[in-house]
Amino acid sequence: MSRLEERYRRLLRLLPAAYRQEWEDDMVAAFLESMDTGDPETTAYLADYGRPSLSEAASIVALAVRLRLAEASPRSYAWGQAVRLATLMAMLTHAVMVTASVAVALWYSGKLTGLPAPPSDLALSAPSSIWNTTWNLAGYAWLPAYLALVLGYRRVAQAVALFAVVPPAITTAVAQVAGEVPLSVSPWAMRLVDVLLLLAMAAFRHDGPPVSRRPWLLALPTGIILVALPLFAVQAFAPALRLLDWPGLWCVAVTVAMLVHLTVRVTRQRAGTLPWSLAFTLLAATALALRTVTLPDYQGQAQRTTLTTIASVEIVAVLTVGVPLAVLAIRALRQVPSTPGQVSA
Repeated sequence: MSRLEERYRRLLRLLPAAYRQEWEDDMVAAFLESMDTGDPETTAYLADYGRPSLSEAASIVALAVRLRLAEASPRSYAWGQAVRLATLMAMLTHAVMVTASVAVALWYSGKLTGLPAPPSDLALSAPSSIWNTTWNLAGYAWLPAYLALVLGYRRVAQAVALFAVVPPAITTAVAQVAGEVPLSVSPWAMRLVDVLLLLAMAAFRHDGPPVSRRPWLLALPTGIILVALPLFAVQAFAPALRLLDWPGLWCVAVTVAMLVHLTVRVTRQRAGTLPWSLAFTLLAATALALRTVTLPDYQGQAQRTTLTTIASVEIVAVLTVGVPLAVLAIRALRQVPSTPGQVSA
């Protein structure tokens, strides 16, 4: 067995054992055939030093996610629903924030009248070309990606979301390498979360439970009214409150959502809350990790003490609400009946 085959079989261990037992040899044979260049020396070199490509690894990871979430055990079903709900909520957050970003960008460029003038350091100049305009609009692709996912077009959603991830990553890399912006953790941590979000979309299988379109479509304008518009008002009229960055917004949003969920769970005892509890637990863990790893970016800033204090409060808030919710979710998961209940996203 060549080292390339060993590496590929090691990657295939991510797949469920039953699936691997049936299909592993066929997958290995097809992979090795695809790596055969026709040149004996090149093929021999790849056999010793080659590795599965990133696209191949991503394909295996996505397949593993789909297969494991499709398993018939009740706990796997609950976790599958939780991943889908967490993905939808994260995508909804992106879509809502995109609308706020559009309004802020129009304000920065001086195209909104009747508002205070933006600070000079925030004013935007017109893009120099259509290419730059398209590149700068890449982040707004989260809105159509969310709509595509809710409407059941998972592959379209992934393709559109990929367009929202890649350009910002390239822009950040070029800017940091060129020294235009200081090296920082925050943009890369956020790109990592976005990549995980792309992989999580694999849980929306065509043979899985469909998304309940109406509530998720209504959630978008509701979020714009309750979140995007207030955030824009803060940007325009309360400069002193601009200390809440993206990881901080995640912490605040997740904490508020968990409080609402706990209130509903305790006061109304609604059925089918387990996937929601697990989903909020996943989001809380993500928000907590994002907030923690981005703390070093405050070291060189003038308002370091204030920003660090605010971030510490955010961490405490997520832990205060998230830990009890996680405990309740784990206890409920242990009591899942032997037959899965049908819980629609």
